[in-house]
Amino acid sequence: MAGGKETPRQKMIGMMYLVLTALLALNVSKEIITAFVTINDKLDVSGEIVQQGTRSSFGDFQSKRLGIEQQGNDPAAIEAFEFWYNKARKAQHRKYQIVHHILSESNEMIKAAEKEDWIAETFKDENTGEEFIIELRSLHEINSMDNYDIPTNMFIGGNPQQPIQRGLNLRDSIIAFRDYITKEMGTYTLGDDSFFFEAPADTSMLEEALQSVNPEGTDREAIRRVYNALSVPEKISVRHGGRNVDMPWPSVMFDHAPIVAAAAMLTALKVDVLTAESQAIDFFLSKIDAPSFNFNKIEPLAFSQTSYINRGDSIGLQVMVAAYDSMKPMKLRYWINDSLKKDENMLKFEGETGDKLMLKDMPSGNHVVFGNTAVEIKGKEEWVPWTFNFAVGEPSGTVSLPEMNVLYRGYNNKVTGAASGYPSFKLAGTSNVSLRQSGNDYIASPGSGRTATISISGVAEDGTTASLGSFEFRVQPMPKPTIRWGSLWDGDGAPMATLRSSNRIAAMYPPEIPLEAQFSIVDWEVQVQGAPRNIEGRGSTLSEAAMSTIRQAPRGSLITLSTTYKGPAGPPQRRNASFKVQ
Repeated sequence: MAGGKETPRQKMIGMMYLVLTALLALNVSKEIITAFVTINDKLDVSGEIVQQGTRSSFGDFQSKRLGIEQQGNDPAAIEAFEFWYNKARKAQHRKYQIVHHILSESNEMIKAAEKEDWIAETFKDENTGEEFIIELRSLHEINSMDNYDIPTNMFIGGNPQQPIQRGLNLRDSIIAFRDYITKEMGTYTLGDDSFFFEAPADTSMLEEALQSVNPEGTDREAIRRVYNALSVPEKISVRHGGRNVDMPWPSVMFDHAPIVAAAAMLTALKVDVLTAESQAIDFFLSKIDAPSFNFNKIEPLAFSQTSYINRGDSIGLQVMVAAYDSMKPMKLRYWINDSLKKDENMLKFEGETGDKLMLKDMPSGNHVVFGNTAVEIKGKEEWVPWTFNFAVGEPSGTVSLPEMNVLYRGYNNKVTGAASGYPSFKLAGTSNVSLRQSGNDYIASPGSGRTATISISGVAEDGTTASLGSFEFRVQPMPKPTIRWGSLWDGDGAPMATLRSSNRIAAMYPPEIPLEAQFSIVDWEVQVQGAPRNIEGRGSTLSEAAMSTIRQAPRGSLITLSTTYKGPAGPPQRRNASFKVQ
C-alpha cells in the first residue's frame, strides 16, 4: 500500500517516526521520554469517552425495542430489530477480541521489562466464557521507560525491512477487523434489493467497491469513514539519509522505540478500534425504523416488601432495571398506613422521576406507603398503584471515619461514632489500635498489623453500657507528600518570572488528599538541565546560589528538586519533583 498521495493520518505517523528518531539520536533524558506517558493517558481518556458513547448507543437499542413493543410487536419490525442488533453485538464481540490482542501484546512487552503482568482490568463474556483484557496499568509505574531493545526485538527482529510475523500480525488484525466491520455495514437486503460490500486490499480501489453499496442514505459515507480509519498502510514513506524510503509499518512504529512510546502507539490502535466500533454501532442503530420509548435513563433497582428484618428471618429481594424520562416531571400521590383514605386527604407530590419521598418522624413498628403514579401508556395517562413496606427499628450503633476509609499508621486518625437510642457512646480499641478522646471525637493510632478493630458501646443515662458491635479497618502507611515550590506543585510548568519569585519549598499533601499532616524539609539538591553542577542545601529555603542557577535555565528545560523530608512519624524519606520552564 506504499506510494501515491499520503493521507493526513499517514503523514502524522511519519512525523511521529521522525520525531522519535531525532529524540533517540539526541539520547534524550527520561523526563522527555515520559512525555509519551502523558500521550498514552490522553489516548486512554479519549477511548473512555468513545466507549461511553457506544454504551449510550446500546441503550438506544433498548429504547427502540420498547418502542416496537409499544406499537404492538409487529413481526417485521421485530425481525429488522434483531437483524441489526445482532450485527451490533457481533461487532462488539470482535472489538473485544482485537482490543484483547493489542493489549496482550502491550502487556507482554512491558512484562518482559518489568517482570510482572501489567493487566489492570478484564471482561468476561457470559455467553462464550471468553475473558478479554480491556485495560492496562498506568505507564507511570514503569521503571524501564527508555528500554527500546524489547519493542524492537519483539515486533521487528534484526532487519527493519523484513519485520518478524509478530509485528506484521498487529497490522493484519486491524485490517481483518476493518474488513469484517465494513462488510457487516454494507451487506443486507432491503425489500427486493440486496446490497453488499467487500473491502478492497488497497485504498485506491475503495470507490469502486462502494458501487455495490446502497446508494441511498449515508451508507457509502459511513463505510468510507470506518474503512479509512482502520486502513493501516503496509509501508510508510519516511525521510532517511536525505531521501524517502518505504519502510514496513511495524518498523516505523517500533524500531528503537522506547517501551512507553511503543505502548502509546498500541493504545492509539486500540482507540482507532473503539472509534470504528462506535461508528458502526451508530450506523446499525440508524437502520432500525422504530420510535424510541420515552426514556433517557436506565437505573438498576433492588427492593423488597420490607426494608427491616430480625436476625434469623429471611428477605425476598427483587432486582430490576428501571427506564424513565428524567426530563419529564412525574405525577405522584401517596399516603401512609391507611389505604382507605379519600383523594381530598391525600398528600400530593410532583417532581422528576427518581426524587425521594422523605418519610420521617415515624414511630417504631411496621408501616406501609400506598401510592399512585401517573404513567403514559399509548399516549394516555393512567394511574398505576404501588405499595412499599418499611419498619422503624430498635437502636443500633456504627463507627465511621469522616476523613478516610482506612487507618493510617503514624497519623492522628479522627474517629467518630453513633449510637442511635443512647445519649452517648464509648469507643475502644480491641485489636492493634489505641484510642484517646479529643473533644467529641477520638484519635486512633494503629499498630504495625494490617488490620485494626474498634468496638462501640452505647452509654445509657444511668451509666450502664451495651455493646453495639465491633468494626474492622485496614491499616496502611501514610501516603507520601508532594513537593511544592512557591505556588507550584510537582509536575507544573511556569514562566521564569514565576519560578524565581519564590525560594520556599515544602512537602505537603495536595488538595485531593484530605489528611492534615505536617512535613519539614531536611535538605535539598537542585538540578537544572544543562547546568554544569548541582546545588545542595538544607532547610526549606533555596540558597542564592541555587536561585542564580535556576535563573539561567533556558525555556523548555527541566528543574529537578531532590529533597529529604521528615514526617509526623518514622525516619526521613526522599522525594523528587520536577518543574518545566515555559
